Amino acid sequence: MIKKNILSEVHNSEKPYVIYKSNKGFDLYTDISKKIILNKKNIYKFLNRKYNTKKSKNTDLLIGFFGYELLNNLIGIKVPKQKNINFPKGIFYKPEKKISFTNNLNYKDNNSSSKRSFKININRKSYSKIFDRFKKKIKSGETYQIKICTKYKTLSKIDPLDFFCRLSRTNLAPEAFLIKDKNFSIISCSPENLITKNGSQITTKPIAGTVKKSKYMNKLKALNYFRKNLKETKEHNMIVDMERSDLSRICKFGTVKLSKEKVVEEYKDLFHYVSLIKGKLKKDIKNIDIVKAMMPGGSVIGCPKISTLNLLNKQEKENRNIYTGSFGYIKFNGDMRFNIIIRSILNYKNTSEISVASGVVVDSNAKHEFNENYLKAKALIDLFK
Repeated sequence: MIKKNILSEVHNSEKPYVIYKSNKGFDLYTDISKKIILNKKNIYKFLNRKYNTKKSKNTDLLIGFFGYELLNNLIGIKVPKQKNINFPKGIFYKPEKKISFTNNLNYKDNNSSSKRSFKININRKSYSKIFDRFKKKIKSGETYQIKICTKYKTLSKIDPLDFFCRLSRTNLAPEAFLIKDKNFSIISCSPENLITKNGSQITTKPIAGTVKKSKYMNKLKALNYFRKNLKETKEHNMIVDMERSDLSRICKFGTVKLSKEKVVEEYKDLFHYVSLIKGKLKKDIKNIDIVKAMMPGGSVIGCPKISTLNLLNKQEKENRNIYTGSFGYIKFNGDMRFNIIIRSILNYKNTSEISVASGVVVDSNAKHEFNENYLKAKALIDLFK
């Protein structure tokens, strides 16, 4: 059976499966033998579990996500009672089969796409008020940078595989993934890798800086724009410094270094300003130490991380669910790869939500940041047309 038919067969079986972008294409994880729904009580057992490191099958891993609230709880940050859709705090799957695709995924549901109107949870006026409030916090020294989250929602019953295949063709991102389960789906074109661990080597790839693509803005011009823009440079430097600090907590002294500094990556509607940081882990570092040091990812929260999380959680009225959590896998040999869940659609109980955020620093402009949020959501909103 050709792989196109395998993909359709898996999708139509109604059984859960996961697709994750790989270096050569996409990996499909299926034949799920175990599903672990995480909560405040079992998260420590999950992260402290011991694996048989001698196993070498390509399905010797657990793949899934940590939600934002769970990651806050893990590092001792309280999330006040918020509007909540009771979506799971985290889920991991044990697959028994992995199928690799080395080209574009080919699937289409002709009945899937239909025009939908989205409602935003924070309008421009409300956003400006929150923006001004956080600007005062920055000036008083409580934070240096903070990300204001906005949500776009619509009632919709979608075909997640169709959406993901179209998204991967129009806006392919290095950390794209799809989770399809019985009562929910997550479709993501996340560009940002938070953790790649191979043996004792670990890297993180912070993104801070966004500019819209146009006929006047190519990749080289975007690089010049970022270099000359004081606000974008400050924001990027702060996030890089914070990620280096996070890595330094778990890495050997002197090993944390910038591997790539301030390069531009191109996406469907925008350009991003990106760096790559690497380090060598200390001898006795465990999975739970890595997760607690690196999550939630600082580039989508702000700086400094802990005080900024507290400010955000007091301000926000709705639970973030998956947004700014992390998706990825933990192999049985201890290696792991996790992204930051941004540029994603969570479809649950026939409602789709897209969450986005832009950074506020002392030089920021409220209108610009509000518009940047829409720019980040646009590639996903376009799927509903």
